[in-house]
Amino acid sequence: MSCPDCVTGYVHTDTPKGTEIKVADINAYATGDDASKRIIVIGADVFGWKLVNTRLLADEYAAKGFRVIVPDFFNGWELPTWTMNAHDPNESSRSFFKRYVLVPASLFIMVPCVISNIGSQVSRVTSIVSALRTAHPDAKVGFVGFCFGGRFAISQNFQFDATVACHPSLVKFPAELDGIKSPFSLAVAATDRAFDAAKAKETERILKEKGLKDIEVVVYEGVSHGWAVRANLADEKQKQARDDAVKQVVGWFEKYLTSDHAESSTPATS
Repeated sequence: MSCPDCVTGYVHTDTPKGTEIKVADINAYATGDDASKRIIVIGADVFGWKLVNTRLLADEYAAKGFRVIVPDFFNGWELPTWTMNAHDPNESSRSFFKRYVLVPASLFIMVPCVISNIGSQVSRVTSIVSALRTAHPDAKVGFVGFCFGGRFAISQNFQFDATVACHPSLVKFPAELDGIKSPFSLAVAATDRAFDAAKAKETERILKEKGLKDIEVVVYEGVSHGWAVRANLADEKQKQARDDAVKQVVGWFEKYLTSDHAESSTPATS
């Protein structure tokens, strides 16, 4: 399901360090050492590959020695960042128009667009990972997805050496768990309407009953859906949770995007 939290948040302020390139003829933001044998692909939320928050996250991962790619999985479509302020419950100046027209309108625009393009988005994921493996045959390739991008960390996990899903949404549960064959880490907000603590624990149970061992589930208290990308950095609790999610992602890929894990070096086919 989708909810107002999918289009709520704060735009961060800093200057990304990477460049814009093309991978498999798809626009992408790239940062970090191009010679790195550890590559992370980011599946952005509905604010798209140009959102400064996502690019700054990519830079943080890159600072740990990864090559990081943020592709345009939505083929040029993205939700404008002004919708974040339109949904900010702490914004006292919100007009009636923002509150009762823009809030539902952004959801009605977002959901049909995202759902109707799932096929092309999966195709783009496949094209990206294929191009990266061809160009960097000795590298390990991981995927971290946020919100709708988190869905691909689940359903397309088998294409990667490891994946992380942060506050995933629109997941076909439990059917899409069948896509998980490689190491998988999950980060959710305890009361997230899209994927809460109960569903996260059920995910862990299902995957471990299938015999999968490299599974991690982390539940974050006191934050809402989207916190890993769009947290209010002036709020100490939100910032800490956001920083902890960064550590979770980096830690998972430092562990599994290495030659030491031979069993995950060749992902299973779906």
